[in-house]
Amino acid sequence: MSLEPYEISVDESVLEDLRARLERTRWPDQPATGAWELGVDVDYLRELCDHWAHRYDWRRLEGRLNELENQRWRGIHFLARRAEGDGLPVMLVHGWPGGPIEFLELIPILVAAGHDAVVPSLPGYSWSDDPGAPLNIAAVSERLRALMEDGLGYGRYGVQGGDWGASISARMALDSPRTVAGVHVNAVSVLPVPGDLADPPPSAAEQTYMEAGSRWRRREGYHLFLQSAAPDAVAVAFNDSPAGLAAWLVDKYRRWSDCEGEVERRFSKDQLCDFLTMYWATGTIASSMRLYLGERRARWRLGAGERIDVPAAAADFPAEIARPPREWAERIFSDLRRWTEMPRGGHFAAFEEPQLLADDVIEFLAEL
Repeated sequence: MSLEPYEISVDESVLEDLRARLERTRWPDQPATGAWELGVDVDYLRELCDHWAHRYDWRRLEGRLNELENQRWRGIHFLARRAEGDGLPVMLVHGWPGGPIEFLELIPILVAAGHDAVVPSLPGYSWSDDPGAPLNIAAVSERLRALMEDGLGYGRYGVQGGDWGASISARMALDSPRTVAGVHVNAVSVLPVPGDLADPPPSAAEQTYMEAGSRWRRREGYHLFLQSAAPDAVAVAFNDSPAGLAAWLVDKYRRWSDCEGEVERRFSKDQLCDFLTMYWATGTIASSMRLYLGERRARWRLGAGERIDVPAAAADFPAEIARPPREWAERIFSDLRRWTEMPRGGHFAAFEEPQLLADDVIEFLAEL
């Protein structure tokens, strides 16, 4: 199958329907204090949805996306920009609740340094097709490797990702060390647990990390339990109510970013609405959440003593959800060449701190 040119275009009727639904939202009452502790501040959400309905302009982002090369191959959409230099091509892989728009500031920096940049929409996300049955990490990795190697003809390339993108990038490296020249991640905590934690026994720092991660999953990781068990139980509501979709996603953009509890320190209202409209207009909230179910059913685990042998690098951002120490990453990667502790930034590193991330990726790729 050949590459197919693609233009991102949301029909005006979809946007008109969105505005009408926002106008008809039936808002719940909420106690006056501690609103974010209940999941979302309804007063703030009403303010955001009013902006979404009356002042937000989707065409601004749509035009910017279409300035890039947009193509599809075997149902997978991707953004791309070719470089004039001879640097290693790199695929940038997003996670949830993200999308290819996270990398809009990162792409030109990498291209200016001589690297082709390829940014797919994961299967079931944004402008890629719904794969039907829920996929797991291994299946997504296989599809993205096929895109790079068969669809685009790259014989050697790097991969970078955070959230699901980190795990997918690492799996691509594990499965194809011949073609994946290096893997860079900015969320080590989402990678599979090391295959052998007995030899050597966990360090004090690793033990602290494991305990902190367990506490986070119990107290704040409720999306993990819901989306890996019954995603469609809530997806129907999110797919029908834009305010409901916003409540679920904005909570994540606030809690997981380096914003000190004030989401607009990192995401403007327009930027929040960019992410929300991407999910709303494509109708992909249900299929995006099913990745959690697919991975739970067939989880990627490292075997005893198994490590990823491709050269690797990790960027550690201070507001990341969970922050394992370097020795934890060295149990996963046999050739961890870089470990960069960043001065600021959180879970959405490519969006929050594109220059910091780009500099680290460029330096890593240069070493290869």
